[in-house]
Amino acid sequence: MATTELFIDAPVFYPAVQALLAKAAQGSTADYGGLGAFWTLDRDAFVAAHLYDLPLIAPEQELTCCGNPVANGAARSARSVLIKGLKGEAPFDGTQYPRLPWGGTPLPAADIATIAQWIDDGAPGASRASLTPEIDAGEAIERVEVIGLAGPVYGLLTGDSNAYRYERGEPVQRMNLDCMSEAQVARLRLAFRGLYDLNKWTEDARNYNNLALIHQNHCQHGWERFLPWHRVYLYEFEKALQVHCPDVTMPYWDFTMPAYRPAEPEKGQRIPVSFMCFLTAVALPELVKAGLPADQAKALEPLVGQTFYSQDTFFAAVKAATGVDYSTNPLRNAFIDVLLEANSLWYPLRYPGEYNGKTINQAIHYHYPTADDIQQILSLRTYRDFGGGSLYNDSFGFLDQNPHNTMHIWTGGMNPQFDSKAPDAVKGVRVSGRRFHKREDLYGQPQFGDMFSNLTASFDPVFWPIHANIDRLWWEWQQTHPDGVPSNLDAVMTPWGYTVQNTLDMHRFGYEYVKSTHIVPVGLTAPVGRFRSKDIPVPEAVIKGFGSAEVRLHRVPQLPRSCFIRVFLNNSEADASTPLGPDTGYAGYLAVFGHGPCYGGPGHCDIPPAPGRGGDRSARTMNTPRNHRIDVTAAARRLITAGVRQISLTLVVIGADYQEDKELLRLDGVSLNFHD
Repeated sequence: MATTELFIDAPVFYPAVQALLAKAAQGSTADYGGLGAFWTLDRDAFVAAHLYDLPLIAPEQELTCCGNPVANGAARSARSVLIKGLKGEAPFDGTQYPRLPWGGTPLPAADIATIAQWIDDGAPGASRASLTPEIDAGEAIERVEVIGLAGPVYGLLTGDSNAYRYERGEPVQRMNLDCMSEAQVARLRLAFRGLYDLNKWTEDARNYNNLALIHQNHCQHGWERFLPWHRVYLYEFEKALQVHCPDVTMPYWDFTMPAYRPAEPEKGQRIPVSFMCFLTAVALPELVKAGLPADQAKALEPLVGQTFYSQDTFFAAVKAATGVDYSTNPLRNAFIDVLLEANSLWYPLRYPGEYNGKTINQAIHYHYPTADDIQQILSLRTYRDFGGGSLYNDSFGFLDQNPHNTMHIWTGGMNPQFDSKAPDAVKGVRVSGRRFHKREDLYGQPQFGDMFSNLTASFDPVFWPIHANIDRLWWEWQQTHPDGVPSNLDAVMTPWGYTVQNTLDMHRFGYEYVKSTHIVPVGLTAPVGRFRSKDIPVPEAVIKGFGSAEVRLHRVPQLPRSCFIRVFLNNSEADASTPLGPDTGYAGYLAVFGHGPCYGGPGHCDIPPAPGRGGDRSARTMNTPRNHRIDVTAAARRLITAGVRQISLTLVVIGADYQEDKELLRLDGVSLNFHD
């Protein structure tokens, strides 16, 4: 393995800086906006390099906006993006980018000071040989490994996958809610809280109350506009979330997954864990301030972090821990407050699967939707049957009835604490006069949860991932029934200006659905040779079942020579001689028709910028890089069935002479995607 030397008590030169950065990177090959492993650049390229639009090393002279020198300006190192990034200072404090190096470990302060000194000394790039006379005889030399410079293994994207796609003009992805990372769920909660915070400005159309009231005043159910209208509604709500978290998308809840036990849903998970309530450690002191005895707060410590699907199950656990029934205690409202503070996706007026001790079949005469139900619905031949007809007597589509209506009833539920004999008891869901998302409304004890009523359902956050799944099922049905369209395509849907025709292609809204995704950034700066990725963790929800798997090659430019690109799973040693069979991890191939040499003048075949954020939004050209997809379902299923929980990717490029070509393939990234 390649090594370099760090000289003690000697002037700092560029090889020492390279060694420190490589050691901290720990073999990570994060994309850095196409810059790649910048510490491997030669000295001149390093000093001139830009991370996105930020120069790594500041110019020697600090200038004003008018180009004049700044008197007594900051040191060059203090102005350098590299030092700011290594220290974790803005914009590398997590607000825009993570701390440098991405995918590695933070550098100690002493090492950062060494690099800063190198910058302030003029960034000298002397070779190691020229330094040898400066070392005293017998002086110790620390040897530092430079990891991953020969035969790189590419690491996973450290940021959000949707940020990567948006930057490159690709559709963003709505993920399976149960496959999202904790960081992705946290951003979703943050975005919802941003909408709630706007409620104090009652006329702001972006606040949660006003967005939810759109459903109350304009919703379409029971006929052909049910699916088109809700596709727009989801999209407009998603855009409001993105004001607060630009990379957030609305995930979907696949309520037929095994964790929910569709055949016996009262014994299953009931709702996604991310939408359940839980106590946090910081909540206990707040409860004490509100009047909870200190000894009872101590008794609640074992409950911290546990999740509960409803307030009824939560208060039952509190009673078991403290001996006090706080569901009927004056301190109940304080408990509701801390639960809402902990999770903006939880909703007090939600009682999933609770029907006074009965099953949904017994109490409501509905049954929880199963995978068989969904398959039967997807096999329907006409849009009238699937999504709704244009005549009153055959209006409801089967997708509208079950799972849509059933999931509203299931998540709404019946409040076990409802007292029908109370003098002010309000049966059903009260609408008139309610001041939604004011705490006094959320403290109530109605007979049914808000999802039980068409007029209040959208005030419960679980409304949105349910409807995202309905939209996903419509898109899946559209793939096999492209001619199945609603009646009256020119009808305008209020309160927006979209027509039904505008909604038929989901991609025009810039999103797609995926169960789980992991991106391995590469960068277009140089051929990748033989691509190998680090291990990619497979989410538990994928292990329990998935429909298909694909490897996607992102932004592949036109290649000058024709080739085959073979994909191997969990075989990092694969090469041109590796047999193409299941025992070697072979998963499939892609055939690329080569462009040939450029016949134009300078710039004729240059790669145009990505059409995403800050890029050229003009029409695509013949030189626009493409995404390629390779179905790897069979190979991935074999591995997962055999107990594999991590998958690595290897790409081998085979030229027209059937020999491996390591100087051909260029691409911006590779991803492994699972679909339901």
